[in-house]
Amino acid sequence: MPENSNKPEDLFSRHYILPEIGRNGQAILLRSHVAIVGVGAVGSRIAEFLIRTGVGRLTLIDFDRVEFSNLSRQTLYTWEEAEKNVPKVEAARRHLNEIIPTCQVFPINEKITSENISSLLKSADIIADGTDNIGTRYLINDYCRQARKPWVYAGVVATKASVFPVLPDGACLRCAFPEPPPKSALPVAADAGILAASTSIAGARASTLILRILLHDKPEQFWETWDIWAGTVSRLSIADLKKAGGNQKCPLCDN
Repeated sequence: MPENSNKPEDLFSRHYILPEIGRNGQAILLRSHVAIVGVGAVGSRIAEFLIRTGVGRLTLIDFDRVEFSNLSRQTLYTWEEAEKNVPKVEAARRHLNEIIPTCQVFPINEKITSENISSLLKSADIIADGTDNIGTRYLINDYCRQARKPWVYAGVVATKASVFPVLPDGACLRCAFPEPPPKSALPVAADAGILAASTSIAGARASTLILRILLHDKPEQFWETWDIWAGTVSRLSIADLKKAGGNQKCPLCDN
């Protein structure tokens, strides 16, 4: 029987035998930089999955603080941090560094805006959406389209988790939905609730799409939605989404 090992160099040994990653892929991930906008329920799960997979650099952008209402679904945070109302990016950085201290985590306790988005995101290879704000998502989409950066949409409400990869040479969010829907038309967690397990589905799927993009394994562009309670999944193409929206032209891509 093989001897048990407990060495830092064995950290990613299970990835080395995965044909999807291997040693070469692991080396790419260790050189990669992902910016996560929003480290709440979904963003914190994405951050944890990515650091455990060996992404070498994470930038965390959020201006919220840990609250007791977060603890039922935001797995990086603790009771004590809610009591002290600690900034989420600081709490997330500490826990992520406790998991794998050799990966770099940079917390930015700011709200992302049209004025600072370029300076905050320009050094990242890919952007992960962990927000719960449709305006911020369109801001990320428009910046990434202009900068030719990939990003991955991820959202959760009630028992449903949705993800959508946006690639520089593919369709963008506005290709599917040219204009943001009115806030009154969108269910939000404060009204509809969130099942904690649905955040893991969104985080796992979004982080996997991010890994595929970093490893040059281009994913197909589908809007995927899981209802974890019902046990169902749907996949809609851009053509399906455009048809449902009246086949309007994208104001960015003219598609």
